[in-house]
Amino acid sequence: MSRIVARAPNHLGDGIMALPAIRALAALSTDFVVQAPCFGAEIYRGLRVEAPGPLPEGADLAVLFAPSLRAAWQARRARRRIGVASDFRGPLLTDVVIPARHRAQTYARLAETAGARVDGSPALSFDGAPSVEVAQGHVGLVPVSRSGPCVEWRGFAELADRLRVPVVAYGGPGERKRVAERLPGRDLGAVGLSLSDLGRALGRCRVLVANDSGAAHFARALGVPTVVVYGSTSPDRTGPTGARSVEGPDPGCRPCYRKRCARRDLACLRIEVDRVGATIEEIYPGSYRG
Repeated sequence: MSRIVARAPNHLGDGIMALPAIRALAALSTDFVVQAPCFGAEIYRGLRVEAPGPLPEGADLAVLFAPSLRAAWQARRARRRIGVASDFRGPLLTDVVIPARHRAQTYARLAETAGARVDGSPALSFDGAPSVEVAQGHVGLVPVSRSGPCVEWRGFAELADRLRVPVVAYGGPGERKRVAERLPGRDLGAVGLSLSDLGRALGRCRVLVANDSGAAHFARALGVPTVVVYGSTSPDRTGPTGARSVEGPDPGCRPCYRKRCARRDLACLRIEVDRVGATIEEIYPGSYRG
């Protein structure tokens, strides 16, 4: 039986987008391992997960979802190496895959090149009660993103003030200060939860509102109705499956996927609170007052 190694993406949202492809690859061999960052143990449960690193001798196939030169170099001992030719790594690959418009479709192409059949959307579940108290039927708000200011809509505080239902602020480890700046005066008890505990808390969430971020992908994989606010990015390229989109204006440069705004005015994030609120109201009638 061939030994297959899948090098997962480095970021949570991408790791979730790659989930159907990675599970499809796992069906090809009983000798299968996922190399993934710290989130891998929670996202790829049921599979053998290891930390990223150089492949040992004897790997038959490496499927590189991570697009870096380093990932390709560490996989160079594999007999066959599948990936996209990003970061000048084309010569290290045996099979070069042309990227699709949406990143999830690119991940599916990588697995299909290896002979896997990729079906369905990312799906996760976490049983039990969360370690923190969150109201049943709340609206969750994720006002920050690891991608930085170019994707962070500044209307979350006003939106929270206009909601008629309980609001829960969410954020990742180390993001407490930034969440507090975006949602002043709100309880931060649900900021910094482990992924499994976040999954349990979101089991009580009626709608999650987030920037284009890993949290949005995580919520959709759990089946939580999700509204994503887009500035410099686009749902056509990185949006979670089944999420509702509220896109900002196009000043002639979006989507750009930059970490810093070349215009220095973040014009693409000038989105009226009522537009986001109206989208929430469509999903959760009676929750928003305009």
